[in-house]
Amino acid sequence: MKVNELKPGDCITEQNRKGTILFEVIAIKQIGQRFKVTFQSALGLACADYSGEAWISATRG
Repeated sequence: MKVNELKPGDCITEQNRKGTILFEVIAIKQIGQRFKVTFQSALGLACADYSGEAWISATRG
């Protein structure tokens, strides 16, 4: 889904050599045409900035 469609509670998974990490969207804030997304995982909290038109593999629970 597009980043500008994300909502708190949406989940994103990331595959790496050690397995799969589940990230949950905690907050999303529009800043101009970009979006600051706050994620939570077993590793803690993290934020990232994305273009609103960027695609991210997410599921809505």
